[in-house]
Amino acid sequence: MSATTHQTAPEDRISLQQKSAYAVGMLVNNLQAAALPAMAVILNLGLGMDVLWVGLIGAIPRVFDAISDPLLGYISDNTNSRWGRRRPFIFVGAIVAGLIFALMWQLPSGYVDLVAEKPISEHQTLYPVAAPAEFNDGGGIILDCEPAIQADVGFVIHGPELMALVDGPAGATNLDGFPQVEVNMDIPPASSMRIVFDEAGAEGESFSYALTRDQADDERGNLFKFKLSDLELDPTGGKQTGNSKLDVQSLGSITLLISGLQQSGTATIHSVKLRKSESFFIKYFWYFLFMSILFFLAYTVYATPFVAFGYEMTPDYHERTRLHAFANTVGQLAWLGVPWFYAIMASDLFQNKVHGARTLAIVVGLIVALFGIVPAIFCRERIKPIPKPVKEAKKSLLQNMTEFWKGILITFKCKPFVKICGATFLVFNGFQLGVSFSIYVMIYYLFNGSDASAGKLMGWFGMLTSVATLLVIPLTAWIATHVGKRKTFLITISLSLLGYCVKWVGYNPDHPYWLLAAAPLVAFGTGSLFTLMGSMISDVCDYDELQTNQRREGVFGAIYWWMVKVGMALAGLLTGVLLKFSGFDQALGAGQADQTLFLLRIFDVGIPLITSAIALTIIARYSISEEKAHEIRTELENRRGKISA
Repeated sequence: MSATTHQTAPEDRISLQQKSAYAVGMLVNNLQAAALPAMAVILNLGLGMDVLWVGLIGAIPRVFDAISDPLLGYISDNTNSRWGRRRPFIFVGAIVAGLIFALMWQLPSGYVDLVAEKPISEHQTLYPVAAPAEFNDGGGIILDCEPAIQADVGFVIHGPELMALVDGPAGATNLDGFPQVEVNMDIPPASSMRIVFDEAGAEGESFSYALTRDQADDERGNLFKFKLSDLELDPTGGKQTGNSKLDVQSLGSITLLISGLQQSGTATIHSVKLRKSESFFIKYFWYFLFMSILFFLAYTVYATPFVAFGYEMTPDYHERTRLHAFANTVGQLAWLGVPWFYAIMASDLFQNKVHGARTLAIVVGLIVALFGIVPAIFCRERIKPIPKPVKEAKKSLLQNMTEFWKGILITFKCKPFVKICGATFLVFNGFQLGVSFSIYVMIYYLFNGSDASAGKLMGWFGMLTSVATLLVIPLTAWIATHVGKRKTFLITISLSLLGYCVKWVGYNPDHPYWLLAAAPLVAFGTGSLFTLMGSMISDVCDYDELQTNQRREGVFGAIYWWMVKVGMALAGLLTGVLLKFSGFDQALGAGQADQTLFLLRIFDVGIPLITSAIALTIIARYSISEEKAHEIRTELENRRGKISA
């Protein structure tokens, strides 16, 4: 372990005011990066969209980032305005991104779960006596069946309170526009099963549909799907004096009837859902895809100049690390709240998870717009003039684009930078891909379908990870000043590998909170990564100037974060693909197959283990040490003088 040999000069120090303003921007930057993937699960588990479609929504907007990120970096590098190179973009990007984020989540519900929603009057069993039903942790209903006592069992579902008509009869619902029905139940063998829809009112009619195992949409014979138009008049109930057509707006109750039970056992009704038509999901797939593209473009306008701003605030090797440690510590506060997003959206504060997402998005959008402009107002840019022998004439668009693409190619030839990008891509996006399965494992493996219990554990795990990260960040900076940035990376990422191994053991349905033991170790990977990499890219910018005689923080920052975003896009797409591969079906609820649950845990833990291990081998060959960084700076200052403030 070698001690630091170079001291930071007073003029290279960044004031607390400047660090604080930049740190607020980092908080907003992290919130934008974290909020969308944290809330995207609602498109599947709340709106009811297919997991593969959700994956495409996560991946396709990143294609636009492939051009917009480096282009914004190049433009901000070459912008000369009275407000500076970076600040105008940060100011406008924050406001526009916040507005778009709030608007993009104003979605209607794609389905209503009549069992899980709070009823006007209690759900009741019909036989042998009317009584309230017992609910399990996942929101399903449990009925104990004993043929010797009750060969027939019935269960009445009253209309959910959120769908009730203001001026309608008691128990009436407003379910127009939900033409598809899904029933997910696990029952002992029986001679027949029927679902009955009763209209409310004295003249109401009764309609029913027979459920048979050969109609089931899954191998276990538990999931039944049909349309309201498939219902037939039921002569055993209702007045049958109406128009012989189901009036959905006057629906009073839905009843599941199980006749001729042949064995003792437990009947579990996981869900009874009314879903929108397929045209609804197609429409909102395109809507959310379009809005996601707009959001990422606005986010790029904010993030690319903001990141470049941080690379150029000081020329000192260690002050760069201290800046990014300070900013990432404050930015980590975003990750304290984001893990609770699912619990918040699924809580009783809202009518359903989609309503929760609509409300939460407005709060997030306001925070982004209001606090995102802080670095644009209070941070001071450093001017970095590089003397040129001849004053250049104004370039044409073609010349600018040629120079832009030439600069991109030169950037990818910078070996230290490519190693940084590769390691970040593997560590961060391996983590992102793995953790995207965590909520599914918690809901369906640890808590048997309970959204509320899983949301709480997800919140505690995420918050503990974030708190640990707050401690890891300054520890990372301290270690880096003693052993260097490369060795610090090798130490912290190795500790995170141990954390993923502990996470596998922590997934224990009998002791679900054992999972929290993995959080502090996992935090070493997420906490150290951007603290070290932000500082290392600042060093690379000096290395690049020595080779090209240009300051290109914007391009380097843009390409670096483009690599991160490409990985996040790939993670989003692969999440959908791997969920499909595992056999996961949201309609099955708690009835997921054992193989599905095993594969979800493999994806959650195994992917970041492998990607982080590869990253270690890459950074082991990183070449810019503290001594080399100081040699580069000295040579640059001899060539073009010190950077002026």
